[in-house]
Parts: sequence; C-alpha cells; structure tokens
Amino acid sequence: MIPHKKSKKQKKESRAKGFSEPFAELQHEIAGAIHHAASSLQGVPLPPDSITFEIPPEPRFGDLAIPCFTLARAFRQNPAQIATLLAKKISHPFIENIQAVGPYLNIHLQPALAAARVLDEIAASKQFGHAPHVNETIVVEYISPNTNKPIHLGHARNGFLGDSIARLLKAAGKRAIKTCLVNDRGIHICKSIVAYLADTKLKTKKLPTPTTMKKKGDHFVGDYYVLYETLRKENPEIEDRAKECLLQWEAGDKTTRALWKKMNAWVLGGFKETFALLGLSFDKIYFESSIYKKGKEIIERAVQNGHLERDASGAVIARLEKHGLPDKVLLRSDGTSLYITQDMYLAQKRQKDFRAKTTLYVVGSEQDLYFKQLFKVLELIDPKQVRGLLHVSYGIVNLPEGRMKSREGTVVDIDDLLAELADMVGKELDERAPLPKKERARRSQIIALAALKFFILEVTPRSDMVFNPKESLSFQGRTGPYLQYTYARLKSIIKKSKTAETAILKKSISTQYDWRAEKQLIISLAKYPTTIREAAEHYDPSQLARYLYELAKTANEYYHSHPILAAEKSVRAQRLCLVVAIAKVLKDGLVLLGIKTLEEM
Repeated sequence: MIPHKKSKKQKKESRAKGFSEPFAELQHEIAGAIHHAASSLQGVPLPPDSITFEIPPEPRFGDLAIPCFTLARAFRQNPAQIATLLAKKISHPFIENIQAVGPYLNIHLQPALAAARVLDEIAASKQFGHAPHVNETIVVEYISPNTNKPIHLGHARNGFLGDSIARLLKAAGKRAIKTCLVNDRGIHICKSIVAYLADTKLKTKKLPTPTTMKKKGDHFVGDYYVLYETLRKENPEIEDRAKECLLQWEAGDKTTRALWKKMNAWVLGGFKETFALLGLSFDKIYFESSIYKKGKEIIERAVQNGHLERDASGAVIARLEKHGLPDKVLLRSDGTSLYITQDMYLAQKRQKDFRAKTTLYVVGSEQDLYFKQLFKVLELIDPKQVRGLLHVSYGIVNLPEGRMKSREGTVVDIDDLLAELADMVGKELDERAPLPKKERARRSQIIALAALKFFILEVTPRSDMVFNPKESLSFQGRTGPYLQYTYARLKSIIKKSKTAETAILKKSISTQYDWRAEKQLIISLAKYPTTIREAAEHYDPSQLARYLYELAKTANEYYHSHPILAAEKSVRAQRLCLVVAIAKVLKDGLVLLGIKTLEEM
C-alpha cells in the first residue's frame, strides 16, 4: 500500500534528486497494482509493457483509462471480459473508483490523496518539474540572420522556437548551448553593397549613414537590399557587379572589405538592439566570414580523396543522386563559397567546441532538402561528422494577405511589428485604467511580446501559420495576454490574503477536505513535469503552450465559481495553497516559453 503522503525519508530523497513526475509516478504505481491483480488471476506475470494509459475525452469517464487489448494474449479472453475481471480485483489507495466500460478500465483518482501528493511536491520543490542535471550537451543553432536586412517575423518564429527549445532542454536536465551563425558574407550581402554604391541619390561626396538618415542600422542596410531588386529589374547587368563584388571580397580587396565591414557593423548593431528587445541571447556566435575558408579546405581535401568531384566548369559537386537526393554544388566554378561551404566546417568546429551529443539546426522547412544534402555530404566525407545532427524544421509564417518576401520589401520587420503591437496594447490599457507613462510603456512592451511569442509557439513547429496581430492581443482565449492576465489574477488573490506565499505553502494539505472540485486542477499540475520532459524530447514548445492554456482556463473557471478569500478559514487555507501552486507553475511555464509575467494588469 502506498501512503497518501510521503514519509520524511521519501521527502528527503525527493529533494535530493530534485525531481519527480507525480502523474507519471501515479500511473506507475497503478500499473503495479494492475500487474499484481493480473498475476493473481492468471498465475503468471504480464509482459512489462502491456499496461498503457490514455486520458479519457471527458472527466466524467475517469481521470485515466487503460485499454485491455494488449492483455488479450496473456488472458486468452476478449478485452471486455478482461476489463470486467480486473475491475473487481484491482486495489490501490489512489484509486477512488474503477469501472469496466467495454474493453476499457476507467479509473477515477482519489482527489484528497492526489492533492496531498502533488501540492506537497510543489511546496517542496525549488523548481517544480525541472529535472536534475545530466551529463549531456545539446547545441541549439537558431535565427542565423543575414547581414543584409533586419530581423523579420519569419526570424522571430525561428528565434522564439530555438530559445524555448533551449530553455526546455535545460529544464529537462540537459546542458543546452545556444549558438547563432551570422551569415555575414556572400552574394546577398554584396547585393546590398552594390545597391548602396549605385543609388542615384549617392552622387555626393559624403555617403549617407544610419545616423545621418536617422535609421536603425539593419533597417538602413535592408532598404538597399530591396533597392537592389528594383535596380536589377531596370538594369540586369547589376547582377554582374554583385558577382564581381563577391570575387573582390573573397580576394581580400581592401576597399570592398572596408565598406563591407562598415555596413555589417551597422546591421550587427541593429541586431543587438532587436535581440535585447526580443529577450534572445546566445552562448556562442559564429560568423560565416571567419569560417568559410576552412570549409573550402575540407572540400578541396575531399576532392583529392575522391569523395567529391569537379565538373567541366570547375565547380565542386557532391554526387548524391544514387542516395536519392539531387546533386549539390559545394563550390562555384569561380571558386567562391556557398552556405554549405561554411556549414561543412561549422559542424566540425562546434563538435570540437562543445563535444555535444546532439546538434539541432532550427531552420525553416524550405531548407528541408538542403539539410538532407548537408548531412549526406558530411557522412560521405566522414561518417563521424553526421552523428547527432538534426534539422528541427518549422513552417512558414504568413500574414493574412499572403507570404512575405524580403527582396520585394513585403516582410514585416519585427521592430515595427512590436511597436505596433505595443501601441495597440497601450490603447487597451488606457481603457482599463490610466497608468503613469513609463509603467504604461513597460506593460505594453511585455504584453505585446507575450502576445507575439505565445501566438507563434502555440502552433506545432512543423505547421505553417498565419500571424494575426489583433487575435494575438486578445485578453480572452488562447493567447499570451490571457495567460498573463490569469497569473496576475492569481497573484492578486494571494496579495489580498495578506499571507506570504512561503507561509501558505507550509500549510498542511488536509485529506479531510473534499478536493473533488479541485481534482482537475490537481491532475493538471501533476502533469507539468511530464509536459516539460515530453516537450523537450520532441523539441516542441507548443506542447507546453497548450498545457499552460488549459491550466489557465481551468483555473479561471475554478476561481469564478469557488470563493477563495471569502471561504471559511479551513477551506480558505487549502484553496490558497492551490492558487499559489497554480501561479508557480504558470510563471515557470511562461518563462520556459520566454514570456515575462506581470503582477498587475
């Protein structure tokens, strides 16, 4: 029999390991009871993995369901008969009621014992749901911007996804290293340079700068990337000038390099501001300009070793058709590099830097083929290099009016979007209650960023999505502001109780209190550690986002129908413990999504 509360020894062991999964542990214990019952009926133990759990579609059908199909071979009976037999035999203190419904066992948990187990765990944990550190390093590469344009909405999905995956991995006990590759060289960079020099407005002795034009550096340079496309349509010969610019850059031409360095500095300065605004940071930033030569050396050696070949034009080709992939050019015929040139060296470089078990490339689905080719080329050259490399692909972000295109200037720059969202939030806040100017600006920024992050992260990564600004800002429904508002409401209840959270959590959880009305919240809280682990394992923050929304929704329904501060003293104490636990989990979960909370809204 399992006691409803942990002994002092069990609590000490739990704190020592720093982690527990109450819901998974409950399932494990109940599975043990089922194995025991089955053995007493059959005389032989069941296969180890024969017990599986499902979540019933509605609470009235139970908190857990066990399909008996997998037991048919052991029992040599149909699943419905097995369910009926087991329902009469299973006994466990955490099971309040068990029913055989066709081939399923529907289990209702004992609410008071579940509450005692879960709330005790939350009170005892510094970071409930976070696993202890394990000796496993995972590198996460994300955002990887080009220094020819500002960070846009597509980059934002990349950045938020990569950042949240890294946070989830750390919460799951891994050593997560956040890296960024800045693509600061190549033909696309040269297009901005050529357009800057070709602009008819520049027929002056002093060229304009972001300062003289009063523009953020990355936006300033990005305008010239858009201008290049206009100039190309008017005069296709400008493409030759861009190619010549790249050749001069790779040859080390001082004038070309000096202008490149200046324009890159403008863009990188802008990136720094935007990353700070988005709450993104990196443990290591790599620059393509610093590593592309090493990639060329790897390719040349592979040609000499017969792994790669040159075609008639002099370009280096990886023959991949026999592996079910299109052939891939690794070096152009004029000797200049491509993205894959530096990526081949970067895979080796990162492995040397971090000795990672896994390296995640968080890159859009339009590059699915590219990464298959990259990994195959690395495998052909050196099979060791492909170990642990994984492309975490995500879908395209569209606007209601269609897809964004950088060259045509139809992208939504993230700075502009956040400013627009913050302005919309500010107007909403003004309607609720006047705030001092600085506080209004602070809250508007935090809520706007929460709206954007949650809207993006709540979508399964592989899916394409349409970003709708107005929908993302709603204080009702499946949005970041709704979760922030729920958290603020819970904190308001705690504040009005005039009792410190630590003091509230020290209160003993009473098994005499009828926890039936709170059971769904207790079960939801119990699932939090498992949700973190599974979201980390699948590199999918949307699992956590959906969990947090359901928790917030259930919490809102609960405190609207059950008085907390107005309840009698003994009931009030128990319900306050629950409120504090929900607030702790909501805040921690939002942090794992990279979203800040507000104490007041």
